[in-house]
Amino acid sequence: MKLYEVEGKKVRIKTDDGQVFEGKAYDYTSALDNEPDPASISIGDTEIFENEIISIEVMSEKESI
Repeated sequence: MKLYEVEGKKVRIKTDDGQVFEGKAYDYTSALDNEPDPASISIGDTEIFENEIISIEVMSEKESI
């Protein structure tokens, strides 16, 4: 799943260092606009880079965050 596809959705993102972030994904930035860093997306006040992400799960609206 591409990062831009989850922008504006409630998601659960697992990173390569074992952290789990849940919330509404926003502020997608492409790699071209984020040079020298890879593409990223934010949840809360945390920017998560594409190369750190192990999995992205879109959560149903009924699940609480």
